[in-house]
Amino acid sequence: METTASMTEVAVEKQLILLPLNDYLEGRPVKDMERLRRAFHPDAYIRMVVDGKLAQWTVPQYLDAVEKAALLECQSEILSYTWDGDTASAHVQMTFPTFRFIDRFNLVKLDGKWLLMDKISYRQAL
Repeated sequence: METTASMTEVAVEKQLILLPLNDYLEGRPVKDMERLRRAFHPDAYIRMVVDGKLAQWTVPQYLDAVEKAALLECQSEILSYTWDGDTASAHVQMTFPTFRFIDRFNLVKLDGKWLLMDKISYRQAL
């Protein structure tokens, strides 16, 4: 049985993990570059398969691409997340009018702050 203190710690940790995920999910559709920058560790990589080949971007490259992208209506959703100690993973999706990004993130906790460390993404036509 969990004690009140441990239940409180778990609730706090969940909220801390949700911060960078929400910065991404709420910042990406409206191109809020500060929220996106805050969500990612500076050394993070974003990867996806494009035309059968692995494409990858550094955070600055990814932010530059987002900044140039069209502003589209989007529905964002956290499908699941879990953590052990100072590592976590999350499964999210962002649904746009004609396609959906299904993303999987690895997160790390450094100096008490959770950050997105890696993103792999699948673009699904609707």
